[in-house]
Amino acid sequence: MNQKTQSRKTLRWLAFLLCLSVSATVFAQATGEVTVWATLDGVPVDVRVMARAGDEIRGVFYSPAAAPGIARFSLPAGTYTLVIEHGAGFARGAEPRTVTVRAGEKIELNVDFPLGFSAAEAWGYYAVDLHAHSNASFDGSTPPNELVAVQMAAGLDIGFLSDHNTGDGHAPFADAAANRGFPVILGIEITAFRWHWNAYPVEAYIPSIDPMVWMGVGSPAGTFAEARQKGAQFIQVAHPYWSGAPYFDALGKPFFDYGFDLVEIMNGEFDDDDRRAVEQMFRFWSEGKRYVAVGASDAHHWKEPPDIYGRPRTYVYMEGELTVEKWLEALGQGRAFATYGPLVHFTAQDGTARPGDTVTLKAGEEIRLRAELFVAPREAPRGLALAQVVKNGEVLREFALDGKAEATITLTDGPSMSGWYIVRVVATDGDPAYTNPIWVEVK
Repeated sequence: MNQKTQSRKTLRWLAFLLCLSVSATVFAQATGEVTVWATLDGVPVDVRVMARAGDEIRGVFYSPAAAPGIARFSLPAGTYTLVIEHGAGFARGAEPRTVTVRAGEKIELNVDFPLGFSAAEAWGYYAVDLHAHSNASFDGSTPPNELVAVQMAAGLDIGFLSDHNTGDGHAPFADAAANRGFPVILGIEITAFRWHWNAYPVEAYIPSIDPMVWMGVGSPAGTFAEARQKGAQFIQVAHPYWSGAPYFDALGKPFFDYGFDLVEIMNGEFDDDDRRAVEQMFRFWSEGKRYVAVGASDAHHWKEPPDIYGRPRTYVYMEGELTVEKWLEALGQGRAFATYGPLVHFTAQDGTARPGDTVTLKAGEEIRLRAELFVAPREAPRGLALAQVVKNGEVLREFALDGKAEATITLTDGPSMSGWYIVRVVATDGDPAYTNPIWVEVK
């Protein structure tokens, strides 16, 4: 390359850098800075902020894991509704604020969230999102350390991570959580071409997947066994009817393996795939297979509006001080409900039995069912639309709840044979919740 050509290239490169510098300066001058100071009862908390201009979402922002309670971001000049959330839709509603951003100016907002409703304090139920990704997944963008703030902003009680075929995010996620005193469960989503399962808790490892399993025509028994050897207490079927990885489409095939423990009946927003999963769980339960139904977001991207970590989620009942070990033990017992918002405290025999328990009756004896219900607002007000007691897969009774935020339903039934009961609840915006069964054995 001659000197003249080199000089022209150098000049073009300098001009490009100058343009970048000018563009950055112009952008900075055309935007304003917004700072949200968020507290709960005066204590700084992690917060999610969605900026909306009319019907268009212009950005999603979080307070950083290292500085809870401070969300700082820039927006182009204009008028916005900021939807500010901490546990929104489960413990309390969002806090909307309208702001007008002017170029070069700074706006500061103070939000002190109300205490809201605590399922842990009221009933002993603690929430986890049992399928969540970081950027350690090939298709994720959320930094593992910031996932801690994201899940705490969602109001979850325990953090959870399950990346595709890798535990590379485990250490940064666990370290950031330890700095915040946030307990976590570390998992891996075993990802074959046709089927997916979450295994947890596990050490960081790369699953070895047989080519037949990879293609969806071989038994995953060996895959399950390897996960158990790596410490997995649970194998959870992920999105069992999603067209990209529908494990339950293999039901009835000779290679289908029943050696899993949990099934996602809610994965992302509720759709026909989830309804099919619910119906299949009803069949499993009526066959006496006591798999546990769970809900999970399967979120991958912290700053993309459709991905909302913690929606849906799984609540588990446990007694005493919260620990990961006790929570997992109770999950395995089926003391759980899955939900997009409605909260359910389902009991039988005057509170002596809960989901996962078996009530033994003599012929002619009755089971006494009771469910306390609650739903918080989201961005807009909402209430409880209806509740159903489902017996052996059929609706035994439906209760109209008329949009109330809280309700209690009771029902007495005299079963003639062994079976199961669950409660299904639907909010006025369509968000559902399903409990796991209370089992009945009739002698």
